[in-house]
Amino acid sequence: MGTPEFGVPCLDLMVKSGYKPVLCISQPDRPKGRKKLLQPTPIKIKAEELGIKVAQPEDVNDPIFLEELEKLNPDVIVTVAYGGYLKKKIRKLPKYGCLNLHPSLLPLYRGSAPINFTLFNNDTKTGVTIFKIVAKMDAGPILLQSETEILPEDNFTSLSEKLSIQGAKETIKALQLLELGEVKYLEQDHNLATFSNKIFKEDMFIDWSKPASEIRNLIRGLAEYPAATAAFRGKRIKIIEVELKEKNSNSPFGTILEVIKNMGILVAGNENDILIKKVQPAGKKIMSAHAFNLGARINIGETFENGF
Repeated sequence: MGTPEFGVPCLDLMVKSGYKPVLCISQPDRPKGRKKLLQPTPIKIKAEELGIKVAQPEDVNDPIFLEELEKLNPDVIVTVAYGGYLKKKIRKLPKYGCLNLHPSLLPLYRGSAPINFTLFNNDTKTGVTIFKIVAKMDAGPILLQSETEILPEDNFTSLSEKLSIQGAKETIKALQLLELGEVKYLEQDHNLATFSNKIFKEDMFIDWSKPASEIRNLIRGLAEYPAATAAFRGKRIKIIEVELKEKNSNSPFGTILEVIKNMGILVAGNENDILIKKVQPAGKKIMSAHAFNLGARINIGETFENGF
C-alpha cells in the first residue's frame, strides 16, 4: 500500500528482491494542475510498469473491498506513505500483520510530516523505522531502525530521496527476517514520542520578523515542494534556498540590501541577514536568484514581504 513518490524505491526493490506484491493498493487518482486533470499516483504508475495489479478504493476498509483482500490471503501487507487509516480487520488479516515504513527514528516525529519537522528543528540526524501497525498512529512495536546523517545542504527533497532508498533496503531486511522466522519486536517508549502535524498552507508563509535561522529551517523543510512562500511586488514567490549572513543592517526585515552577482539577493533579517539563492516565481520553474533579478530588475530598498 502506497501513494506518493516516496514509496516507489521500496516497491521497485521488493520486486527486484523476489518479493513481488500480488496487489498494490493506492489512493484514487486526483485532479492536479491548472486544468484539474486526473493524475495517477506514482505508486500506480510504477506498479503498472512492473505488471502488478492495482486497486484504488476510496475507503480501504470498505467491507466489499475487504472481501477481495481476504481472497488474496496475504502473508504480510507493507505500507509506505499510503495515506489512509487501516482498521482492525485489515491489520489482523495478514499472517504477519501490517508493516509500515516511517521516515523518522520513532518514537520521534510520529505523524504525517516527519521529514519536514526534522528539518524545521535543524536536527543533524534522522532515519527510518519499520514497525508493526497498531490502532494508535505510528505507535506499534519496532522491527528495524537505521540512522542517517542530515547534511547542511540537505532539504526536504534531497532528504526524502535518501530516506526512501534507505527505507526500501530496510523493508527488504524486514521481509527476510519474516521469511526466516527471526522477528524480534521492540516496544516504543511512548513517553519519548514527539509529533509532526499536517502542514497547512498558512504554515508555509514566511514571516520575515522571525529569527533568520527559523526562516532558513522553514525553507529547508519545505524545499523544493511545496516550498515556503513570500511576496514580491504583490505576487507570490517561493523561496527555495537561502544562506545566513552576518548582520550588517538595521533596515526593516525583508528589505533588499544588495544584489550580489552570481550569488543572490541579500535581504535584512532578524539576528542574521539572509542571502536568497534560489526562487520560484509564480507559474515558472525554479531559478537562481541572480537569474530572477535579470528579469525583475530589482531595486535596492524594495522588499520581500510576508507570504500570503
